Amino acid sequence: MHLVPFSKQYLRLNEALPFGLRDADGRLLLAAGQRVDRPDVLRDLHASDLFADESESSQWRRRLGGAIDAMLLSNAPLGRIADARPNPGEEDGRLGRQMQLRLSEQWDDLVATLDALLRDPSGERDWPARLRSLAERVRGLGDRRFDESLYHLIYTAGHTTEHYSAHHGLLCMLVVRETSRLLAWDADLQQSLEHAALTMNLSIRRLQDMLAAHAPTMSAAIRSELDQHPVKSAQMLADTGITDTNWLEIVKLHHDSSAHAVPLAQLSPAQQAARLLLRVDVFTAKLSRRATRRPTTPVQAAREACLGANGMPDEIGAALLKAVGLYPPGSFVELASNEVGIVIGRGRRANLPVVAGLVSASGAPMGTPALRDTLDKRYAVKRAVPVDEVKVIPPHERLMMMR
Repeated sequence: MHLVPFSKQYLRLNEALPFGLRDADGRLLLAAGQRVDRPDVLRDLHASDLFADESESSQWRRRLGGAIDAMLLSNAPLGRIADARPNPGEEDGRLGRQMQLRLSEQWDDLVATLDALLRDPSGERDWPARLRSLAERVRGLGDRRFDESLYHLIYTAGHTTEHYSAHHGLLCMLVVRETSRLLAWDADLQQSLEHAALTMNLSIRRLQDMLAAHAPTMSAAIRSELDQHPVKSAQMLADTGITDTNWLEIVKLHHDSSAHAVPLAQLSPAQQAARLLLRVDVFTAKLSRRATRRPTTPVQAAREACLGANGMPDEIGAALLKAVGLYPPGSFVELASNEVGIVIGRGRRANLPVVAGLVSASGAPMGTPALRDTLDKRYAVKRAVPVDEVKVIPPHERLMMMR
């Protein structure tokens, strides 16, 4: 992601932009299509340095430049030029149609599309192009609505095993994209890593879905197939026409822990990316339901995925924790108030999530979810709560509006 400054004069009350606004660190402040309807919120945003992703905002900026040029040629007053707005473009209509779908429906469509692509890559001539097109859709949705997307994917992972392989690949791509951005890796390497996350289990898609949904005996043949899948998946990708050597190498090495103790700087870019993918693979798998086990809590998952050889978070582990939080959206927590809630957004620090209370201290479901500030000691996070301890079904759409 390459950030470019955004002029505050173009952010106004009740006017949505077709791209997100971010701070200097890339943290999303205002999602694409979201309107600012309160003057105090607008003042707070105007008081900050605002940025936009260059590629996401390029068409809007070109159309704005065209509108300003037309006004200059017609000798329009300076006041009107300063008030210029881009002419409506195709991207605005496309965004509007996309925003009409609920977030869950958009991700369900991406899961179904990836599942279909992973079934038989050899049978489609344009398979690499279709895979890359899917990845672009994931990037767009994830960049616009990262916290909400994490919420949906992590909550779903903890409650169902349906389309496990495709769902897991999408969640891994979302997390490695944000983590590699925080590590400031080269954009081309990031893209190769994201593609690898989607396709690392290409050769075992059917087996992985079966293992997640059932509890078969772990035979020698199944163990051998699992052990060989990184190399076999890389070969299958090459057979489809993939020539990105980093993509292929990351897939081939994504289960290789032999260089675990080697400092990150001493590894090749593909080895570094493979190490990150391994960590994210482990972390998200621990949060996912299987027929043979319940999901673990994020804190337990972080112990296995975010610690280096010395038992402390290393460079990758620290970036991963910053990317998703110690209590990521979609997971459950108990607060100091003895209330149980669900995380609906990342907070100012990894251990300060945005939480919506669902169950009161007495154990009764709350009629209306209550937004809790975990910086307030009364509502500090006391512990992560296993998925199966929570019997309340969260009102997802209402919670997303609370954010």
